[in-house]
Amino acid sequence: MPEITGAAQRTQARRRLVALALLIVALVFAIMPAQFGLLAQSTRAGLPTNTPRGGSGSTGGGSEVVTATPAPVTQPFQAKLCADCLRVRIRATPGTAGEVVGFVPPDAQFSVVARSNDALWLQIVLLDGSSGWVSVDFVRGFDGKPFSNAVIDGLPIAGEAIEASVTPTSSLGIPAFLSGVTSNARTIFLKGRELGNAANVFVRIGDSITVSPNFLFDIGVGKVDLGGYGVLGSVIDFYKNGQVRGGNSFTIQPIAAGGGWASEALFIPGYSFPEVCGQRTPLVCELEVTKPAVALIMIGTNDSGSGSPDTFGNNLRTIVEITIKNGTIPVLSTIPPKNIDEDQTRRVDAFNRVIRQVAQFYEIPLWDYYYSMAQLPNNGMSADGLHPSVPPNGRVYSFTPENLQYGYTLRNLQALQVLDTLWRLVQQ
Repeated sequence: MPEITGAAQRTQARRRLVALALLIVALVFAIMPAQFGLLAQSTRAGLPTNTPRGGSGSTGGGSEVVTATPAPVTQPFQAKLCADCLRVRIRATPGTAGEVVGFVPPDAQFSVVARSNDALWLQIVLLDGSSGWVSVDFVRGFDGKPFSNAVIDGLPIAGEAIEASVTPTSSLGIPAFLSGVTSNARTIFLKGRELGNAANVFVRIGDSITVSPNFLFDIGVGKVDLGGYGVLGSVIDFYKNGQVRGGNSFTIQPIAAGGGWASEALFIPGYSFPEVCGQRTPLVCELEVTKPAVALIMIGTNDSGSGSPDTFGNNLRTIVEITIKNGTIPVLSTIPPKNIDEDQTRRVDAFNRVIRQVAQFYEIPLWDYYYSMAQLPNNGMSADGLHPSVPPNGRVYSFTPENLQYGYTLRNLQALQVLDTLWRLVQQ
């Protein structure tokens, strides 16, 4: 009997184990469909769903369906500044009218959370939680490239961009080709006055287009026919009375300009007028010796032939910073078109974008010579495709409608208009 009882007990134990195993299997199968359903649901989360179409025929088993495609929305993304961007301002509101509340550290990473209505300003949040607005021109991905328009446009709009008004104002207004004449120019001018700069002296900085005798020289020796622009006579007299280096601003030989010069030439010690400058660079020597209130700067035509826009941008920022440090208002001019080939046309466009961005960054005047030249016959350029054209009569100082169809005549008129605007709105 004891042996039979032991066998029975072992049989019952095995049955209980089998029953328990079956129960576990049943529970697992009961739970798994729900788990698989959740997995399937999460896998399909990004797919459009079918929705009944409204109107007749939208009820019952035969209802029609459409695919609802949600509007693309860009989520906040991580970004940084461009590699050579320094002292990028953070503003309380989008646009140059926004109050400057700080500067973005050059190596900072931040979140881009929104954009302005014109997509030219981005709202960012720094790692310390501070936030504000910066220009889209200075924001890059971690690959160093700017974000596409599609990415920027997909951000929510969180503000309206407002640009700073000109201070002070004048009833005569500002020419359409000139922008960026803000109170910052007045600040630079006042600093220059403390440094001993002469209000009625300007300098020309650039390459062969600047150093050419076709640019302003005739006006300084009394050859000028203002035509319908007689109001400019006063500013001509103002600058002709500013005697410096044995002449006036129109007639003196530029120290910081030369034929074939690229932007690097402005930084070469002893490169120009060594008898006057010694080992000073052409740019520093011009500013220290001539002590001008205004610098008309057009450089980049030679850089754009085969150079890098990034390198040019670094050089141009250095030029601007040195000029401002010396209390001289830098007026940046875009370079004229090149009538050579499509590649050079694209390169001119790229370099002019750099010039416009630098002018905006430093809040300094921008003379858009390129824009005006593009309206003229043959883009206002001579047969060589590299230099502005001269009227057949050679009178680049006569501002008749016929002569103003040529590049150098237009440049002379616009230079006087730039000087007149700064004289009226900034220097007085």
